[in-house]
Amino acid sequence: RKEATTMATTAAKAIKAQIDKETESYRQLQQDVQKNHTARLRFTQQLSESKMVLQELDLLDDEAVVYKLVGPALIRQDLVEAKANVDKRMDFMKKESDRLDSSLKSLENKQLQAQHAVQSLNQKLQKFAPKQPEA
Repeated sequence: RKEATTMATTAAKAIKAQIDKETESYRQLQQDVQKNHTARLRFTQQLSESKMVLQELDLLDDEAVVYKLVGPALIRQDLVEAKANVDKRMDFMKKESDRLDSSLKSLENKQLQAQHAVQSLNQKLQKFAPKQPEA
């Protein structure tokens, strides 16, 4: 009887250690998901700004003078070159946003797996809990 209790206690401690490990993994995944959301939001905002810039550039005549801010200086830039630079920037941001979406789905799946693991371990742990006498 005492040996069975000792084994149950040892098993319960091992399960608690696994729960702690899975919980920490889950917390780390939550932080990674939050970082991903923040980065994605930043790229979405930059993409929106770039779309507005491209719309403004489309309104200009072909002979219009365009300047680009480089550090503290304004540098004259060809309109076609300016549009091409904005297009390249938008392509990059779209690809990065897609990459972040893919990464987010992967992180959310891992997070769900960790959550299920913790729930499963908690159920196992409850089997080792001492039974309360019924009143």
